Amino acid sequence: MNSDDVQYLNDLSYGYWKSQVLFVAVELDLFTLIDRGGKGGKDIAAELRTDIRATEMLLNALVSLKLLKKNKQKYINTTISKRCLVKNSPFFQGDRICHFNNMCDYWSRLNTAVKTGKPTAFFNAKKNVDKKRLGVFIRAMHNIATIQADQIYKKVELGKYRKLLDLAGGQGTYAVRFAEKNKNLQAVVFDLPDVIKIARAYIKKSELTGKITTKAGNCLEDNFGKELYDIVLVSNLLHIYDVVENRTILKKCWDSLTKKGIVVIQEFILNPAKTTPLFSALFSLNMLMGTQNGSSYSAVEMKEWLKKAGFKNIKRIDLSMDSGLIIGYKL
Repeated sequence: MNSDDVQYLNDLSYGYWKSQVLFVAVELDLFTLIDRGGKGGKDIAAELRTDIRATEMLLNALVSLKLLKKNKQKYINTTISKRCLVKNSPFFQGDRICHFNNMCDYWSRLNTAVKTGKPTAFFNAKKNVDKKRLGVFIRAMHNIATIQADQIYKKVELGKYRKLLDLAGGQGTYAVRFAEKNKNLQAVVFDLPDVIKIARAYIKKSELTGKITTKAGNCLEDNFGKELYDIVLVSNLLHIYDVVENRTILKKCWDSLTKKGIVVIQEFILNPAKTTPLFSALFSLNMLMGTQNGSSYSAVEMKEWLKKAGFKNIKRIDLSMDSGLIIGYKL
């Protein structure tokens, strides 16, 4: 028996222990609490109003995960914690971590989803939504967008475009970041009504209300206009829907673009066999449990949809975090 095989299975099996430690620490906002010079375990427990013994166990586990350092009984943030886990950091990822925590309940029912092929947590846009969870989800999308906005801006050469449709744009993070860089850019953020309420507040805070507007709607039921935009960004949307629905969305994108316009799809792209990258393969299961017909898709599939919609010169650009772009040109 190869002990490495057993160790690999062991690491997989207790992986949720690690994530639970991170979830609790973020929920307690522990990293923000100790960011100013570090604190001792008793002081942390006192401020959090938690049990001293249990709190020190949690803190020691965070040290083992390299999210804290321990120096003479004082706990100090590591570089990654300072950069990504302290509130008000420009690269804060705490909302995204809370979103993963929120998904634990339906991931625990994966067995049911596999047996039935039905979602275990289905979001219906036409029914009342959990406003708290929606807020966490939208902020989670903001967290990842802050990391990838600059990459997309540079790789797509967004400085040369003038009119953007940010389809399913969430709170408008991409539109705001792009408009800050491209002073000539006008943008429209399109999303569901409950999300647009959040977007309007974020855009107002950015002081770009003159350059960025919003439109509430449903991407399957509503049109996006005729020949209005020179670029449409479709970020992390297609994995919610099935093949037929995605073809419908991309045809609407085609209709909304000017003659020299482009569509930019951002997704967690699978290889042709749909077995890698790991996150994309796991994310497909996440869509099984969280949507009616969603899935991760391969570049081959998305390129074919673009061709059928009429797009040409289709290309792929890889980004960080298992994400990538599929770009199609109208001419």
